[in-house]
Amino acid sequence: KGDSQWAWLGDMELDDTLLGLGAAGIFPTPPLAVGFLVNAAHCAEQSSGDSAVTKASEMYREKRVFLDTFFRGLFFAVLDRYAKAGKSRGWVGDLTAEELARLGVAYGLTDELSEWIERVVDAQPSVLHLLLSGPLIGRGREVCQALRERLLDKTQIVFWTYAGSFNLTHSSEEDRQSLRDLFDSSPRVSMVETTLKSGSWLCDPSRPFWGQACPTAWTLEEAKTNAVGYDMSTDIQSVNMFLEEYSSTTDGAPKRGLRWIFQQIAEARGHEASELGVSALGARTTSVAQLLQELELRSLTTNLTAMVNPSSGSMGKVREALGAAEQAQLEAAHRKAVELLEALPGRGGGSSSAPGASVQEATRAAQAYAELYRGQHGDFHEAGCVECFPKDKPYSGPRLDKRCILRCMAQGQLQGGPTADLLVVLALLLHLRSIDPAVAAAAPSPARSAAGSAAEVEVPPVCCSLLCASNVLAGETSRMGQVPLCRSLPSETEALFRLQPGSATLPYALMTDLVPGTEMNEGAKRALAPLVDAAAIAAVFGARRLQATACSTAPWGLPRIGS
Repeated sequence: KGDSQWAWLGDMELDDTLLGLGAAGIFPTPPLAVGFLVNAAHCAEQSSGDSAVTKASEMYREKRVFLDTFFRGLFFAVLDRYAKAGKSRGWVGDLTAEELARLGVAYGLTDELSEWIERVVDAQPSVLHLLLSGPLIGRGREVCQALRERLLDKTQIVFWTYAGSFNLTHSSEEDRQSLRDLFDSSPRVSMVETTLKSGSWLCDPSRPFWGQACPTAWTLEEAKTNAVGYDMSTDIQSVNMFLEEYSSTTDGAPKRGLRWIFQQIAEARGHEASELGVSALGARTTSVAQLLQELELRSLTTNLTAMVNPSSGSMGKVREALGAAEQAQLEAAHRKAVELLEALPGRGGGSSSAPGASVQEATRAAQAYAELYRGQHGDFHEAGCVECFPKDKPYSGPRLDKRCILRCMAQGQLQGGPTADLLVVLALLLHLRSIDPAVAAAAPSPARSAAGSAAEVEVPPVCCSLLCASNVLAGETSRMGQVPLCRSLPSETEALFRLQPGSATLPYALMTDLVPGTEMNEGAKRALAPLVDAAAIAAVFGARRLQATACSTAPWGLPRIGS
């Protein structure tokens, strides 16, 4: 009680998971409470046989896998109460409050927002850092009222959030007004907003995190003139590509993408199982590796069948630019890749044209398909430029994500969705020290932890065995010395970004973005690399610290059956 603490409300997609792991590697303590925002628009689906029957969706199950794998299945369920929202939420937008409430049965969950609130309020922290990485789904009034009435008289509250369009679309006007009212009520409330493109909880006008260096729309001529900027504008549509391409590069060392992060976590768990002789931990090690492969296959399947398939209406002008002769090749190559995916074990059992296919064969076939889009300029230029993606339907441009998907597919890499909530990790690394100097001073250092220093914050004894499981933290953080990640960035990296008021009427609503005038060139990439390195290391470090805490008593949620 009395110290700075952090809590989290998120909708638990891949980028949310990276935020939670990264925050656990940055803050001195585990989260007070993890709230799973169960967005019905993503987590529920109607039965194909009876639209009156609802069930948990595949996306819901994926979110639960993230929670089970990295957070031991410990969370507080916050169920959707955004009723009669309209067509922006699909079929869910027609549901009444009573119908939404009944969806909990489909998930096997009851609403636990009150328990999340009690856990946060009971701690009475001097500063509460509240990470918000999802839509408020009609619960903003309850959250803000509890914070204002039960915490604000003694506690400073700092929201850290990704204010993207999906988060806003699935939040009611009452949610957003509740946030504004909370800010109006006290100067003890502040918010640090990040966004990839226009969209903002409180700041007006919003400023995208990457500023003018990474526009959301590019002409073909602009793309040819500034290849580095065009590539980055595309690459930030993939959390994996961003981590791999913008972290430091060392000859012979693996890139620090999602595969590297997951492998480091799996290695640590395998080491823990070996040290402690706990077979269950070995099973969880397997689950991390299996989760990575499943993510790769699911992403590849979705992209091939729904995003860049040869009949995609939005890519019609891209295919026109390639030439009519390419259409037959596209269809044949696409058919082969899909058949190989469907032939994988557990995905249909194979066919006469692709019996017993392997993941490697399916990936190579998808690469061959993607390569056909490379175009006359040699690097998928047409697949992202406004000439091929005008604003009108079915093109609905600009669409930089299409080029990103094709580039990832051609390299045999997982896309993993946009960076989105990972921006909050970058903001914490950049600005936590100025927002809350005390918590930054107490933050853990991966280098000290790996060395087993007594100066490390108090965590269960198993933590050191986890951190020493491989030499990654000792090796990767040697240049950082003995300082916490949020105080490890060189001055040239910090100088790339600014933190300023984002609203004339709400001075404590802050936005962080690239300093105006910054051009994304090779020099800027080199200066950015330590920040991306720190984000990847924070995720690995955070996963190990959460695992160590969970081995004794994990405070951040309610246990589920089998967790």
